Amino acid sequence: MNISRLLRSYKKSPGVVFGTVVILVILVIAVANNSFSESHLDAPVPISQKTQPVEVKDTVPFMPKMANETLKAELGNASWKLFHTILARYPETPTPEQKQHLADYIRSFALVYPCGDCARHFAVFLEKYPPQLSSRKTAALWGCHIHNQVNLRLHKQEYDCSTILEDYDCGCGQDEAEELQEKDTKEHLASIKLESKEQMVGG
Repeated sequence: MNISRLLRSYKKSPGVVFGTVVILVILVIAVANNSFSESHLDAPVPISQKTQPVEVKDTVPFMPKMANETLKAELGNASWKLFHTILARYPETPTPEQKQHLADYIRSFALVYPCGDCARHFAVFLEKYPPQLSSRKTAALWGCHIHNQVNLRLHKQEYDCSTILEDYDCGCGQDEAEELQEKDTKEHLASIKLESKEQMVGG
């Protein structure tokens, strides 16, 4: 059928013309929507500053029990080293944001610690002795105090907290030398007092 015959048949059948137009419109809309959808998926969508953070409701450690005592001890030693090194590298005068970051890290660490029983006991200590992060020295001594609470529970020897910053020096060289001078003497560290949750709220 040539074009002239096709046009004559359309003139004789207005319904066919209308149906063809409708089909063409639907096809155009479908193609346009598909293109928009693809470009929408490919383009990065920035997070709105008004977006509220997801509220974390589950604050109970959820990892299973670790029965292998050798692995548990190795994990504990490695974790304490990381824990104390972080606190020993913490800023001496932290910003509110830095305090919040470290507080969030400590609580999240307690939730996902691979030894479930250890994590649940640690969470109890965090509840009784909340993180004290006003300065590097205070944070380091708080971490040592928490460690000693765990040692006490496990009937282990108490750690000497007066050397905590020296013992977990990262070996970073001169970049920290000016900050760790006379102000970090054993006497000064011993003078810093930590508080339990009850003392914080006036109990």
